[in-house]
Amino acid sequence: MRTAAFKLHYFLLYAVVGAYLPYVPVFLGHDLKLPDSQIGWIAGCYGLAVVLAPPVMAALADRKLPGRTLVAFGYLLSCAVLLAFAGAQGFAAALLLSAAFGLAYTPLTPLLDGLTFAEMARMRANGTAPPTYGALRVWGSLGFMAPAFVLFAVMYSGLASGRAAMLVSAAAALLAAVCARLLPRVPPEPRSAAVPTAAAWAELRRQPTFALIAPLVLLFASISVFYAFYPRLVVEVGIDPAWVGLVSNLGVLFELPWIFLAPAILRRASVRSLMLFGAACMTGRMALLAVVATPTTVLATQLLHGPVVLSLYLLPPMVLDHKARPDFRNSVQGLYAALCYGAARFVGSGAAGHAAEFGLQWAFALAAAFALAAALWLALAWRDPAVETALRGSR
Repeated sequence: MRTAAFKLHYFLLYAVVGAYLPYVPVFLGHDLKLPDSQIGWIAGCYGLAVVLAPPVMAALADRKLPGRTLVAFGYLLSCAVLLAFAGAQGFAAALLLSAAFGLAYTPLTPLLDGLTFAEMARMRANGTAPPTYGALRVWGSLGFMAPAFVLFAVMYSGLASGRAAMLVSAAAALLAAVCARLLPRVPPEPRSAAVPTAAAWAELRRQPTFALIAPLVLLFASISVFYAFYPRLVVEVGIDPAWVGLVSNLGVLFELPWIFLAPAILRRASVRSLMLFGAACMTGRMALLAVVATPTTVLATQLLHGPVVLSLYLLPPMVLDHKARPDFRNSVQGLYAALCYGAARFVGSGAAGHAAEFGLQWAFALAAAFALAAALWLALAWRDPAVETALRGSR
């Protein structure tokens, strides 16, 4: 397996968003002086665009074009949009460019996951033990952290504003496009009678998968509020905007042990218990930010980020790959991205933007309500013995 290539691409994939996500709310609110309601809709418009792009690109990877080619195209388009975003002025331009970035960037996650799982399946078929998904995905966490150190230096010194984050993100996307040829060329599977997107949608609607995906939509609505307004809260409680990226890195730092130790954790705890624990941590985290908004709370709640990442970003793609056949491996990841990275973000960020007009604590109270509903739904409805057997200690 081209382990180094996958590690590099997870690093660069998350470096793009590591420069973008923590700083774009600061850029919109501090540099462009936009109100919270408009920031919420800009973040939500990104999510609306995501509803469209990942299923289309994933279906192309299943039927028409090698995933590596689509990855390179997505990175180049992301780079162009980010360069335009760096020069944006006003609400309308930011809204359109946010949507364009969602269209270009978000398909990259399911496409890279699809390539990873296809290569892992090829290795198992050849009698070779592949690396765990977590051992590759952890490089994404490291990539997310890297841009903050560069951006802190230039922003704290006064050499640049939040616009610099867009340029750093564009540079990471361009480097990833150049390195796309390092990924394996996985041709589409031979045509089958089933349309990949339709087959993937049928799987997501089938029990017990639906009982997992529906609560995940609520959890992603909750975390979309966090991404849209946590940087604003950091600044509101008195922390300098230059520190926003490093404060966000605290959460990523605490997620690293959870991802490194995921195989060992799965040998000792069920997938269901880890999903429930992650949902409970999300609920507590958002509730604390709503009720006790102080610098200490803002920093301390980052301790809860590790279980949240495990339950939202590491386990679900593994569950879905177990459910998918090779002829719709990419499409099931693409539809998952459309629902959770897209529709959930549109609803969560848009609603929270209006709640934040009455105070940021109301946005986080809404996020806590989403997460609590998801935790209760998971506890009451989701059990999947086949997933437990397949994933515990197998990857």
